[in-house]
Amino acid sequence: MNSRIPTRVSRLYEVMDLMLDSVGDPLALSGLAASASYSSYHFDRIFRELTGFSAVEYQRKRRLRRAAHQLRHEPDVPIGRIAQDCGFPSNAAFAKAFKQQFAMSAKAWREGGWRAYMDQQVGRESDVSFFVAEPSNVEAILAPYCAPEPGSIAARIAVRQLPAVTLRYQRFFGQSGAALSIACNGFICEREKSGEVPPGAPWYGVFDEDPGFTGEREYCYDFGFDAGHGLDAGDANLGLRVLPAGTYACLDFHGEWPRFRSMYEDWLERQAQAVWRFDSARPHIQRVERGPDGQWRGWLALPIKKR
Repeated sequence: MNSRIPTRVSRLYEVMDLMLDSVGDPLALSGLAASASYSSYHFDRIFRELTGFSAVEYQRKRRLRRAAHQLRHEPDVPIGRIAQDCGFPSNAAFAKAFKQQFAMSAKAWREGGWRAYMDQQVGRESDVSFFVAEPSNVEAILAPYCAPEPGSIAARIAVRQLPAVTLRYQRFFGQSGAALSIACNGFICEREKSGEVPPGAPWYGVFDEDPGFTGEREYCYDFGFDAGHGLDAGDANLGLRVLPAGTYACLDFHGEWPRFRSMYEDWLERQAQAVWRFDSARPHIQRVERGPDGQWRGWLALPIKKR
């Protein structure tokens, strides 16, 4: 029997997941606080301590990043429809908020401004996928992004139907690049040392938004293990979420650290646009494990849907 009782942190994780799932719906602070068993005042204070943002600001930024992603990947959907789907009460409110966040209009963003924003304002962090490299070997993370030979990544992409996975995870805020890699490696070592997760079990990294549009301070990244591979009692401080089943573009790797950016640019936007588009309702997923040779292997999975 699982005696796991949610802690303050894991309750806040659940509220944050509700906010993500309801990105297009109005959510009152009082209702969010009640779902976490707090008063509005204490909820907002604790939420800010955990994330660095108030709950209202955090939800606004997530709505804007969801809109930015849709503007990039769904060029045939009207801007007004995207604004509505992302929870903005009017086109004017959306236009003002979008320009404040990204320093350009939604139209300019859709016409290619997203690339300049990604390269100039987010910079190298936009190239980072999800790594768990050893602390003594972070060269792959620190190296600048180099575009692959045209077609080389596309040739390795396989479209698969992935099953749902129940994930027990640690949520990391405001970390990316080498800092995030080292934190994830530490998490693996800690769980394996405690015996909670057996050596050789797979690990999952999850990012619900486009890393290229999210600055380091706003990073929210989940890293954990299949709940079926851990002890039943588990750690009450860890969150619990289901990674959704569905269609994903998958890139297998072994002894290397490929990046989601190359999957976007070499496959989705060049080879697959006529058939596939990105599905912003599901997360990016990385699965990693140590192979018999001691090297990391696994896959990156980009959520996609039919046009």
